[in-house]
Amino acid sequence: MSQFDIFSDDSSALSPNEQRARQLRMLLHSADHAYYVDAHPIMSDREYDTLFKELEQLEQSHPELCTPDSPTQRVGGAPLKEFNQIAHKKQMLSLSNTYSEQEVQDFDQRVTDGLDNPLHPYVCELKVDGVAISLIYRNGILHQAITRGDGEVGDEITANIKTIKELPLMIHENPFDTVIEEMEIRGEVYMEDAAFIALNAQREANGEKTFANPRNLTAGTLKQLNSKEVAKRPLKIVCYYLDANREETMISHADNLLLLKRMGFPTSTHARKVENIQQVLSIIDEWNKQRETLPFGIDGIVIKLDSIPQQRILGNVARAPKWAIAYKYEAQQAETLLKDITYQVGRTGIVTPVAELEPVFLAGSTISRATLHNEDFINSLDIRIGDTVFVEKGGDVIPKITGYNPSKRSNDAKTFEFTHVCPCPLQTSLHHVEGEVQYMCLHPECPWQIRRRLEHFASRDALNIDGLGEKVIDQFVEIGLLHSIADIYKLNLHREQLLGLDRWGVKSVDRLLESIEQSKQQPFRKVLFGLGIRHVGEGIAKTLAQHFGSIESLQAATIEELLSIKEIGSSIAVSIIEFFKDEHESEMLTSLIQAGLSFRSSLEEQEQKTNEFAGLTFVLTGELSLMTRKEAIEEIEKRGGKVTGSVSKKTMYLIAGEQAGSKLKSAQELSIPILSEDDFAQVLQGTKQLTSFTGLS
Repeated sequence: MSQFDIFSDDSSALSPNEQRARQLRMLLHSADHAYYVDAHPIMSDREYDTLFKELEQLEQSHPELCTPDSPTQRVGGAPLKEFNQIAHKKQMLSLSNTYSEQEVQDFDQRVTDGLDNPLHPYVCELKVDGVAISLIYRNGILHQAITRGDGEVGDEITANIKTIKELPLMIHENPFDTVIEEMEIRGEVYMEDAAFIALNAQREANGEKTFANPRNLTAGTLKQLNSKEVAKRPLKIVCYYLDANREETMISHADNLLLLKRMGFPTSTHARKVENIQQVLSIIDEWNKQRETLPFGIDGIVIKLDSIPQQRILGNVARAPKWAIAYKYEAQQAETLLKDITYQVGRTGIVTPVAELEPVFLAGSTISRATLHNEDFINSLDIRIGDTVFVEKGGDVIPKITGYNPSKRSNDAKTFEFTHVCPCPLQTSLHHVEGEVQYMCLHPECPWQIRRRLEHFASRDALNIDGLGEKVIDQFVEIGLLHSIADIYKLNLHREQLLGLDRWGVKSVDRLLESIEQSKQQPFRKVLFGLGIRHVGEGIAKTLAQHFGSIESLQAATIEELLSIKEIGSSIAVSIIEFFKDEHESEMLTSLIQAGLSFRSSLEEQEQKTNEFAGLTFVLTGELSLMTRKEAIEEIEKRGGKVTGSVSKKTMYLIAGEQAGSKLKSAQELSIPILSEDDFAQVLQGTKQLTSFTGLS
């Protein structure tokens, strides 16, 4: 059955415009599949663009003709305020990892014992280093895309997934005898190395911060609230799971991969069905030698039982299947020259040594620098300037030095001696932190600290000032426009000077100034986090904002008051007291208050905050319909309660929405009180009391 036969409506009953729109959608879908999946274009770029523009104009003139599967939906739509959280109908399990051939053979023995059958073929797949996604298709059309999340609940990112050109918005061919009302496909979203390098090069040329690796860039892209920005990034997807609730999809994993391909989904050309564990080991060895030849990153091989009935017999343990594992390759390693050891100063003044390396390509990115943490770390490795060092970048985002090659050490390799003065132009003596290995610069005007504090303040989790990235901050500090974070709110006074700088036009300047103005609307907790008080992370900032309600109350707090808060320890309390005692910090705070930033929790937040849930720990599971998961968490937290992600003996109440999963079962086994969403709503409204619930629900 072709894609033209998926829908049962009679095209002869359609108006001419409806018929033409439908015809254009079909032509463009076929062209997308031929180009992105089959790699055999059926029309020129110009022909495609002409048809696309015609469909776009037709939909603009007749909005009712725009359907969810229209190719025009790939360009992205209006930005979202937040993602909806959706419960998975079937849990997205994690895979147990193994790192040796013996562990693979042990896995095979467990499978043999569990099945009481030595005959059990496997399917081996490349473990693409990407982001897992669940795709829900209804009546052949993409309905929903959900991130893995915690395996039970994920974020809906449908608009972002639609931008992936090789993913069919409607199935290309229906291999079943009837239209499937709903089916689930799972896959891995990733980015090829060449695209990642090109995008990073462009960002560097624009003075923007570069990304660490393709996987992080992919994950960050999928969490963009503006799908038009996602459409600019070359994401790809490989699909590996099919559940159409049909007998045909309940037999063989290898057969399901073939069905996916027939339906138009991009599948791996490297997946192989094998008969025994020795053949699995051969594939592991083969790809260990060849993985560098792939255009994308992999970190291992996934091994799955092919027979789905056999998968069911073995079942799952905790959050992982017993019928599949992932063989993880050793972290990729490269040798390169340690040219020098320099320093960087963090926003709190901590001075960190940095390895300056001869650039080397490793695990999807070019490495030219790596942190060396502190003086003790360097001494423990006995590395010297001029050594040939080993650089690793496995599952970690940050590359690390693991040692040196003694056979390549030259006689003039230079022993490193840690500096005792700040490397900034002020050359201030460093302070050794008692009981710690770090050295700190305490000068309030240290330009390197200022740069890092500015970056932190403007970051997404703090004030979220778009356009004020690392390179821009370096530029503005260099020419004297920024001396502290308070100066950000004086940049509007220097508009003409900004327009005279390289790469700054009217649009880019006005966009930056508008983003700075919008940052004044960020809540107190984000402003407090942005101040960069040592040891005060995002969670602690939120706790402090909720507890004290204003900067004045926090400033007046004694160390005893701070320590009385459960999450606050002595290090955090001392840092807060010292911050407010500092003359320069006080001046900066005064400037920020005058600039109009929010240093007080909103009246609504203060009025609604109670202590009725104080000391209570909640867990949420399933799909909520009366409110979003985020709203439910906020309702609990503003009443003094706490929300955690997993059920334990410390859990006081479980709130269970529709299609609740394993958390519900765990809560029942532990006799934890269980509330339905309706129960929870009545508790919030005051018509029911929490104490009326028992663990026997």
